Amino acid sequence: MRSQLFNTTDPSGGTDQDKSMKLESARTPITTNHIIVLDIGRETSLLKRMAGEQMRVCKELPLGLDGLVLQCLRHEPPWPIELEHAIERTEETVMPLAPQFSGSHQLVLQGMSASLMVTALQACGIFQSVLTLNEVEALFNRLVAISQGRPSSQEKLSTDVRFFGALLIAREFMHHLHIAVLTLTPNTSPISV
Repeated sequence: MRSQLFNTTDPSGGTDQDKSMKLESARTPITTNHIIVLDIGRETSLLKRMAGEQMRVCKELPLGLDGLVLQCLRHEPPWPIELEHAIERTEETVMPLAPQFSGSHQLVLQGMSASLMVTALQACGIFQSVLTLNEVEALFNRLVAISQGRPSSQEKLSTDVRFFGALLIAREFMHHLHIAVLTLTPNTSPISV
């Protein structure tokens, strides 16, 4: 069965408050109606666990797209050892979050990184804004193949290191927090890849 990922049709379509949210979240079991919202910034990221309109937990993380690129992804496309370093760097941030954030069904990626990913995916004919973990893994494996020397023209994917970084971060959050679905909610302003 062919994955929907390859569908090429355009559908046109520290404060006291923080402490109290952490205490409340420790008492509130995670249910499947909770979603995780991630906004990957340049140097830091903002992660929220939402139950409907109510924010249960909010954390600023010391992981940003430009920081990851500068520290780890120095070549275009990144070398395999650079991807490994980026994965390790991301895991150091993500893995301690599991007690408060794992078990949600959906990760919503918003902001600059979501825009970057949507633009890069659309440029290669992928118009989906919702991807399963398996589809994210398949995309990441294609990027790894490019990193290992496969011509990017055969994969028809961007070799931009920021695209690699954004996809890697989203993949690590999904993998380590056991999230099944990624929803991309980009900014309205175009991002060049």
